[in-house]
Amino acid sequence: MRISPTGANGTATRRPAVADNAARCPPTARPGAPQCRALPTNGAAWRTLREQVLRAEPLCRHCAAQGLWRAATVVDHIDNNPGHNAPGNLQPLCAACHNRKTAREDGGFGNARRPTG
Repeated sequence: MRISPTGANGTATRRPAVADNAARCPPTARPGAPQCRALPTNGAAWRTLREQVLRAEPLCRHCAAQGLWRAATVVDHIDNNPGHNAPGNLQPLCAACHNRKTAREDGGFGNARRPTG
């Protein structure tokens, strides 16, 4: 349940959370449009999934591939689709590696956005 900011009398009220991601984020016909998150990053389900990924693999995967030992602090979607939370699509990264990957793939820092898929 989510809590609405105010009810009819100014008090907080409860309303059911949106169960269907499509209701919150309808598909768009525009190629390259941002995709919707299946789990809000501030929700308990994402925090639990994030903790499981980081606990199973505590080092940054990109750094480890280069022989470096750096703690992972971010869980990244490998295919860049925030709605695809399958364990095989999630990887632990340090903030620096995640920022570089995001800039390269999402058009950060003035780069052109790459199409996904």
